[in-house]
Amino acid sequence: MDKARIEDGVSCIVPTFRRPEGLKLALESLTRQNADGLAMEIIVADNDPAGSAREFVTDFAKSAPVPVHYIHVPEPGVSNARNAALARARGRYLAFLDDDQEAGEGWLETLLDITDRYGAALAFVPTIARIPGQSKYDSYLKDFFSRMGPDLDQGVIPEYYGCGNSLLDTHRCTLPCPPFNTAMNETGGEDDVLFSQLQSQGICIAWSKQACAYEDIRPHRATPDYIKVRSFAFGQSPSQECADKSPRDYAGIVKWMLIGAAQYSVYTPLKWLTRLIGHPSYIRYLAKASEGRGKIFWWDSFKPRLYGAAVVENKAF
Repeated sequence: MDKARIEDGVSCIVPTFRRPEGLKLALESLTRQNADGLAMEIIVADNDPAGSAREFVTDFAKSAPVPVHYIHVPEPGVSNARNAALARARGRYLAFLDDDQEAGEGWLETLLDITDRYGAALAFVPTIARIPGQSKYDSYLKDFFSRMGPDLDQGVIPEYYGCGNSLLDTHRCTLPCPPFNTAMNETGGEDDVLFSQLQSQGICIAWSKQACAYEDIRPHRATPDYIKVRSFAFGQSPSQECADKSPRDYAGIVKWMLIGAAQYSVYTPLKWLTRLIGHPSYIRYLAKASEGRGKIFWWDSFKPRLYGAAVVENKAF
């Protein structure tokens, strides 16, 4: 395939870590996509130190309708995996899909269309969570893990979302080096930092509900304990953003800590009451109380380790 065409085309980035079934589903969904006449390649960044995905990806590539490249990134961390994949990618457009996601019908075509239509550097579509099993919290869990976006069928939006299920046009922005902050290999949030940097460049961000991706939630994540940890990490973000500014925004830090204290005070009694009576709203109040606590205890020593080396060493949640 001609290199010039690939440089004008799409590189689909799939970081993976010991999820063979999810990886298979993600890759199969990508090979069904229409790149609107553009060249397309798939890059799988295997972040398992043992390289457990090598054999499957090598076999999959033999019959795939588009080039599939395997790279081994043994140093644990989602930033490491994504940075290595971007270094290998040759496409103008970078389409990100995680190994627990499935691209729906028209996914890539829709992302490319709104990128071109609105001159956007970043484009997003909804993510619909698929929850395993059944529990009284399923309705909340589906909302928590899904990304339904604004009440807008299609257009320009003022905010960005997570990296999984997104498209980036490298011709409409300047990527830092490295693109993803390796200091966040274990905590996550590296995509927020990158997208925030791109937004400061004045980029346009596009959204459409004309397509979607699906995300399969692993059983250990569809629990109150995991929601507590994730909500705490989410709550840390606004305080941390103020702390990361140069010069440091002390007024903003104090503001968010006070908001967090009020949030924690209001929702903690409701959390315990609803837990005591076994009401499904318990998980919602648990999340709100945890967010408030995160705004108060925002510094690095309190950040949950959810990825990277913590997973390899079985120290992650």
